[in-house]
Amino acid sequence: MKVAAINKARALALIELDELNLGGKVRFSDCVAPLVQKYGFEVFPQKPEDFDLDNKGARFESGKAGAIAIDSLLIYNGAIYIDTFSSTSDSQAILLAMLEWGRESLGLSYTEGMLKKWAYISQIVFYTDFPLLASFSTPLQNLAQKTSRITEELHGGLKYEPTAFRIGHDPVVRKHGIASLYVEHRVNSRFDENKYFSEAPLPTHLHIKFLEEFEAEVLKSLK
Repeated sequence: MKVAAINKARALALIELDELNLGGKVRFSDCVAPLVQKYGFEVFPQKPEDFDLDNKGARFESGKAGAIAIDSLLIYNGAIYIDTFSSTSDSQAILLAMLEWGRESLGLSYTEGMLKKWAYISQIVFYTDFPLLASFSTPLQNLAQKTSRITEELHGGLKYEPTAFRIGHDPVVRKHGIASLYVEHRVNSRFDENKYFSEAPLPTHLHIKFLEEFEAEVLKSLK
């Protein structure tokens, strides 16, 4: 398996914003200009409707923390998240450093260890040396072959293969669902390129590790 790109690496901290403003000394609108100056965001809240922290969130985009590009920073009343193109650990580290800076420079009441609940989204593009989706399940292979015998006849040689798989939790167990883990053929790429896209509610390093282990298990089953 070869990782070609990290499309998204999101670290999300669940926290009520009022906890970062104990004593009510900080106005959120006063934080925008320092954030833009510190991180160089090219998109940032400017109009009153841009500060809808309950629904749309306050969005900052296209910034930089040292050598790492920040795709977006989104602030809600109950959560803050950062997206990068490198790893969820980078995103988490940037958010923690940002809050520490906010304590020193903006007067936030942030303290170390305050963020106890985290969530992650990892999106990667990767290649394999063999057709991963067409190989991992014999029953699916058989179903694809039987379908292909009909579609090739009806539609002039149109062959079917497994195109994706998805694993997720029972949607009725949780009101606000957590993302599935899924793998699919990369859009606009031929099946024989063995190029795939995957999303998972996991830190980036575990996402990659689990896919590598899955790849190894599929290869073992083919021997």
